[in-house]
Amino acid sequence: MAEGSIAASRLSPTIKTLAAHTGYSIGTISKALRGSPVVTEQTREAILAAAKELGYQANARGMALRTGKTYQAAVLMPLTAAAGYEWDGVEYTQILNGISQALDGSDYQLSVHGYRSYEDACAVARRVADQKLSDGLIFSGVLADDARIAMLAQSGFPFVSLGRCRKPLTYAHVDVDNEWAAHAATARLIAGGHRRIALINAEQRFSYALDRIDGFVRAFREAGLEPSLDLVAGGDLSTRFGRDSTLTLRGLPQPPTALVCVNESTTLGALSALGSLGLRVGEDVDVIAYDDINVSAYFSPPVTTLYQPIEVLGRRLGEFLLRLMAGEDAARLTEVFRPQLIARQADNLGGRLGRHNP
Repeated sequence: MAEGSIAASRLSPTIKTLAAHTGYSIGTISKALRGSPVVTEQTREAILAAAKELGYQANARGMALRTGKTYQAAVLMPLTAAAGYEWDGVEYTQILNGISQALDGSDYQLSVHGYRSYEDACAVARRVADQKLSDGLIFSGVLADDARIAMLAQSGFPFVSLGRCRKPLTYAHVDVDNEWAAHAATARLIAGGHRRIALINAEQRFSYALDRIDGFVRAFREAGLEPSLDLVAGGDLSTRFGRDSTLTLRGLPQPPTALVCVNESTTLGALSALGSLGLRVGEDVDVIAYDDINVSAYFSPPVTTLYQPIEVLGRRLGEFLLRLMAGEDAARLTEVFRPQLIARQADNLGGRLGRHNP
């Protein structure tokens, strides 16, 4: 062996090097590096500190051969959205950022698997699980009846979903309380005197879209009013959809005096439509938005918002997947976040009641 090669090998510490340096057995070192719960936190911290001091880096291929694991954490991500969807990829970038933060410092690498349709997503999920292309899987865009959840839950393959289906299955998930969010927005507008309230929503095949309709309806029922279901629009959540829906709704004989928008993109479209009609938000029409990347504060004018940082959701997804892959029970790995309501307008119909609701 050449002198340079010998020197390089000496600079590449192994598990045996760590064992000799710390006094712990090779088995204990290996378990600590894998995050095994049988190793105490104090011992694990001491071993990790030594590994950092010596510059030890786990050989992923060797670890896979020893453990049977891939050390890959897979994420399903759509490759396309609606044609002309101006917001394409923004939320997914934030989700991936949060997941990456959670995986940082672990032995796991993030692997992204693209898909072009729901059917494609199901096929990719099955392939990842059947071929063991990763040790766990994260996905979003959950349908009311989602075949991915049913299939993966039955197979026992570790997965965490961003969203919940409407079947009584036990699985790890992170979600936003969309029913509560829609109820809070609608109830605020009703309290401000609005009766003709529009909901610019996602397609009703998505579970969270149905949750939002439930909350929308509940707010009306609790106020003793008939819900304005004729003002519910469902679509692809693009800015164009928000604009077109708003123009259509405002063209009705009894147009909405307020709108609840499902995301920032549709809100931007709604504001564009209202501006083109010569209507002023906060004076002629009220708008409440759901925001997960904190841009609604910069709309002109700024609108009342239900804010839940999507990066936080992504980080929790990654944390749950790590715990799930380490053997923790999926039933303990569930969390539903309630967004913060940030009031930026009075959202009060006031003297406009007679003008807009003859």
